Amino acid sequence: MSKLTPSERSRTVSRRSVLTAATVAGLGTLAGCVTGTPENGTGTDDVDGGSDISESDRELAAEMVETIDADLTVIGWELPGMFIPEYTDSIGLEEDVAILGSAYADIADRGFDHKAMPTAQNADGEVEFMVFIEPEWANSFLDDDWSETEYYTRIEESVH
Repeated sequence: MSKLTPSERSRTVSRRSVLTAATVAGLGTLAGCVTGTPENGTGTDDVDGGSDISESDRELAAEMVETIDADLTVIGWELPGMFIPEYTDSIGLEEDVAILGSAYADIADRGFDHKAMPTAQNADGEVEFMVFIEPEWANSFLDDDWSETEYYTRIEESVH
């Protein structure tokens, strides 16, 4: 091992500091992707409060939340570009998809064009499953290119 002068030592990066920085960055990224802060309906998508989400889109997202809350207990939602309603009281994937798909088609029919990722959580707040709903899927259903069964099946197949 070579001896470094104090000035050389101050300019070198230790393995520990690189690993620490990488770990912090990774955990920060993971925390932002997995947990998120439940939305109160403002649709803010950056830390400075700016947003490219229209007021109309926020209102349509809030309407979907209200609609699905009649059958599934919505505990929060985000609209940082992708619409992410989080709910409990899942009835099961197939039944949830019918509720979610129908409510999403209603708002897509009025111009909502954000991908959605409804997320079912258990009583402990752990994710049970998530599905995606693409605007194109809803539009294919609304334009009668797909049957209701085809639309719901596509949503069910996106489960993760």
